[in-house]
Amino acid sequence: MSNELLALGVLAVACLFAAAILFRSWRLRRTRPPLIGAAAVLAMGAIAISLALLGVPYKPVVGAAFIGAMLAILASARMERRAR
Repeated sequence: MSNELLALGVLAVACLFAAAILFRSWRLRRTRPPLIGAAAVLAMGAIAISLALLGVPYKPVVGAAFIGAMLAILASARMERRAR
């Protein structure tokens, strides 16, 4: 139980931190990809945490959310670079 709560806490902090970085990038450049990426990261984190709290095994859920968040950040950076 303690590992599960720790993993969910780390996932929440990581998603908030990544979304904050993307939001800052959006505020500086005023392009759409970082804002979409921030929303995607927050949504993935919220869905993963709610699934884990509903009883789904937390390891696959947290792992998939971390990978999805990293992919959203990478896709946001790639789209933003193309937009320039």
